[in-house]
Amino acid sequence: MAHIATNPYLPGWEYIPDGEPHVFGDRVYVYGSHDAPEGTAYCPGDYVCWSAPVDDLGSWTFEGTIWRKEDDPANVDRTGYGAPDVCRGADGRFYLYYFTLSMTSGCIMSVAVCDEPAGRYRYLGPIAKPDGSPFAGEEGWGMPFDPAVLPCGDGGCWLYYGFGAKKPSSRMPACSMEGGYVVRLGADMRTMAAAPKHLAPAVTQAADTGFEGHAFFEASSIRVLDGRYYFVYSSENGHELCWATMPTPEGPVTYGGVLVSNGDVGLPGHEAEGAAVMDLGNNHGGMARIAGRDYIFYHRHTHGAQHARQGCAEPIEIASDGHIEQVEITSCGLNGGALPCGRAYPASICCYLVGPAGAVHYSGNLEIADNHPVITQEVDAGCVTSARTHVANLCDGAGVGYKYLAFSGAERTVELEVRGDLAGVVSVRLDAPDGAELTRVELVPGEGWCTVVASLTKTVAGDHALYLAIEGVGSVDLASFAVL
Repeated sequence: MAHIATNPYLPGWEYIPDGEPHVFGDRVYVYGSHDAPEGTAYCPGDYVCWSAPVDDLGSWTFEGTIWRKEDDPANVDRTGYGAPDVCRGADGRFYLYYFTLSMTSGCIMSVAVCDEPAGRYRYLGPIAKPDGSPFAGEEGWGMPFDPAVLPCGDGGCWLYYGFGAKKPSSRMPACSMEGGYVVRLGADMRTMAAAPKHLAPAVTQAADTGFEGHAFFEASSIRVLDGRYYFVYSSENGHELCWATMPTPEGPVTYGGVLVSNGDVGLPGHEAEGAAVMDLGNNHGGMARIAGRDYIFYHRHTHGAQHARQGCAEPIEIASDGHIEQVEITSCGLNGGALPCGRAYPASICCYLVGPAGAVHYSGNLEIADNHPVITQEVDAGCVTSARTHVANLCDGAGVGYKYLAFSGAERTVELEVRGDLAGVVSVRLDAPDGAELTRVELVPGEGWCTVVASLTKTVAGDHALYLAIEGVGSVDLASFAVL
């Protein structure tokens, strides 16, 4: 029997953003960078890999570390690696493409190889120009950033990469404003067969291209589904993943639309960032067809910062003409349907979390308000895997929500595991933050975690969203919830 799957799909103590899902055999493997809770920089950790059976997307296995910072001889600064990708070559081996921004030799993409999808990879070398020299980015060739790969049937692979800075910066090379690129690599899987081709326009290049308002920024990803080439990327807006199609692996690209926003921006009622349902921040992920169903993988932000990101996923529907509508973020992404009532769930699987002033868009100079809620964690005795995530600092006017729960009609109570000094109530609502009230849970200040219970005032059946609205003085932390 399949396990229940929630968002994030990995344990709450794990932080794997930029997830690229790939099906090899009867398992799906996720490759991403590696953040840290309460981190102060992106991607400080080594690459690790997780996998799950294609028929049980709630049962993830930690495959271990596949690439360490010291495994690349050029990474003398021991800098963390950015977003990677993996493909299977014509020789049956697996090739890991990655980059780091702080190498002494400059910004370089490199490749490692392994006989297994989640084994210890071995250094192969840097991506090389046709003359054999390392490619470190140059004007007209784009910036080596966020590699994505697509194997060629006759050997070699297509490599996608690039960056779309909005304005010049002393911290970035001039080629960082050039957008997305594609180049074919030869049979050695690392040497360019010819010069790269420009693929996707940056914001400074987007006029009259169809990409206006959703120009390429970063996070290249590539898939072939139903004979179409889908190019997925993060746009100038940061929080959204967009899709474009191509008739060939080297373009030209035609803008398609938004796949997902990590704050639901763009969906009805949430057209502007000010109506986001979760804190906004950068986004990166890829598409996957798993056991006949299509998904988009992406990431969300936690800990009130930009550097503690967690992987999530949602099912998508591809129309017969190839079109994909934007999907909403949920708590039940890979589950195949709503989460059954009758059991407790971590509060941190929320897909709606706003403070009295709404959600925020993380940036380098953002200061989080004292009454803004965040997803965070506590570690017991220094053991990372014992970390317990929870929603912290819920104050008057804040709200937290979950999509979707499957009500049988037999549920009679709501249980909340809470702590804090809030004197007030939690208004439990159905289907919308201001929807029909199911019950009111009285809270009094206390020390430590405790469970509070309230009876439902209505009988509910079917799939519904559940929202908790906070009223009162003080703040409360929420560890778990249950409808029983």
